Amino acid sequence: MSLKKVEIVKTEKGFKLPDLMVYGVILLLVAALFIAIFATRNKDPFQGVQVYVNNTAVMSYNFNKGGLSGLEVIAKDGSVEAPESISGSVFTVKVRTGGEAYNIIEINQSARSVRVIEADCSSHDCVYTPAIKDNNGIIFCSPHRLRIIPFNFEVEDDGGNQLI
Repeated sequence: MSLKKVEIVKTEKGFKLPDLMVYGVILLLVAALFIAIFATRNKDPFQGVQVYVNNTAVMSYNFNKGGLSGLEVIAKDGSVEAPESISGSVFTVKVRTGGEAYNIIEINQSARSVRVIEADCSSHDCVYTPAIKDNNGIIFCSPHRLRIIPFNFEVEDDGGNQLI
């Protein structure tokens, strides 16, 4: 670069108007996405969850009923092993997902949360998924085709197909 060009670059401003306009548009886009994601969250009270295996409901838990009375086993094939009694606010339910495959679900009544604490699949993605504490999250175990979905979770669908 010649000395003349260096002197010209030194005298110019760092940012020109088109540069500032591009940065402004990017900033507005990021702000709009932030507002769209966090302002449209489902703020309904967290009532409970439904557990599906192979798109078939096998059990549900309603926090408003509490205790074992909140647990409803839908599957009558013995695939859900619910505790006979509970002491304290935390209990586990074992859901068999075919053959010897299983997931163990922990329900914490006082924290109003549900999470998977053990699975015998290879990936363990569901075990590392954060607990469901509101109506905005799900837990999905791909190898076992297990889904845990809040009662008020809304799935947008365009043609009647199961998305999850």
